[in-house]
Amino acid sequence: MIKMLTKPNCPHCQALKLFLKHAMNDKYVNDIEVFDQGEQEDAVQTLLDTHNIQAFPSLIATTGEVISGFQPSAVMNFLEKHIGKK
Repeated sequence: MIKMLTKPNCPHCQALKLFLKHAMNDKYVNDIEVFDQGEQEDAVQTLLDTHNIQAFPSLIATTGEVISGFQPSAVMNFLEKHIGKK
């Protein structure tokens, strides 16, 4: 399960969500747990501190590997590496 950190009014967060939904056809919808700072502030802060994350959006793999920001090819590679779907 990948953790996705987002925050309200974040254009890159919105772009990532739209990319996962439309470009990736929700292929990973059951593999990604979304943590929104506006709704789960304490949980998001704990994850930010634990993984030393400085930017939104961020994806965290179960291995602890983190990718921040939104670059479609990097996101696709990260998800394929950690979830394995193509």
